[in-house]
Amino acid sequence: MRASMESSTHQAPCATEKPIAPHPQLHQYYHQVEERQGFLNELFNRTAYQYRNIDKATGFGSGLWYRKKALQLAGLRSGMKVLDVACGPGLVTQCALEVVGPSGSVAGLDPSIGMLREAQKGPCRNLVRGVGERLPFPDGHFDFLSMGYALRHVPDLRGAFAEYRRVLKPGGIVLLLEISRPRSSLVLLLSRFYIKSVLGAAFTAGTGNQDMKTLMAYWWETTERCVPPETILEALKDAGFQDCTIREWFSGLLRDYRAMKGSIQS
Repeated sequence: MRASMESSTHQAPCATEKPIAPHPQLHQYYHQVEERQGFLNELFNRTAYQYRNIDKATGFGSGLWYRKKALQLAGLRSGMKVLDVACGPGLVTQCALEVVGPSGSVAGLDPSIGMLREAQKGPCRNLVRGVGERLPFPDGHFDFLSMGYALRHVPDLRGAFAEYRRVLKPGGIVLLLEISRPRSSLVLLLSRFYIKSVLGAAFTAGTGNQDMKTLMAYWWETTERCVPPETILEALKDAGFQDCTIREWFSGLLRDYRAMKGSIQS
């Protein structure tokens, strides 16, 4: 397929542009926007040891299969160099390593020490502490960038996407996996009850850790109140990405956003 032409006149998002938050400020969890990252780091540090079990419960055991399939459908191939932003316990990094094989490489990045500690139990050995809006990597370093179910945690969609584009090579791909607010009222009610109420109560009772209830409630609140998919696609385009598309299942409960950094024709 012939490479698309990237406009040489594209400008990075202006610093004076109003940030696009992924969801409204949730005052019941933190008082100021500046406190959100600290709240998240502490919450994930205290619950990271259960995150793989949470993934099995929410995905009914299909989480790793789904991640690997999504990566392949998005264009991940053997030999590619991958960055997994907000890698958590390393579920997407594990799947990416299986796809790229020994000729490729995968780096995982996360701000939570607890999550990185869990990720170290997996096969990925290139793990870095950091946040997606300030990536400690040079320009044009990766072929593929993934983010699994963490878009809700960035402070500014447009700014984060500009940073993702910066570290990708021309022709590089970004894939954002998200649990989203479904269009169907029935799917919405069932999902809210299962994630926020059933799993919140079950993990709290099973572990004796009250933070599990907070985690599941926060997860659902940020899912239900996340900006619509059109806003995410527009932010990707504003950051300079091309071919921005969505794959979705279960009335939009699962949405995979894919976009590409344009390639300059020779």
